[in-house]
Amino acid sequence: MPHMTGGEAIVRELELHGVDTLFGLPGAQIYGLFDALARSNAIRTIGARHEQACGYMAFRYARASGRLGVYSLFP
Repeated sequence: MPHMTGGEAIVRELELHGVDTLFGLPGAQIYGLFDALARSNAIRTIGARHEQACGYMAFRYARASGRLGVYSLFP
């Protein structure tokens, strides 16, 4: 089995669950995830400048589209 980073594993599972958009606030702790997202052709990443904004955007995206609303930020 080829080597897979934690970020790549997360992105793979998100893709398998049909996630097409992720709202996020990148930080040093999760650069690996955002690197994997940048290489994904299936998931569009939308950045925000505040943690609460990520949650609100994901919530409204889910309500408006009927799709999964996903966000990620560093702790």
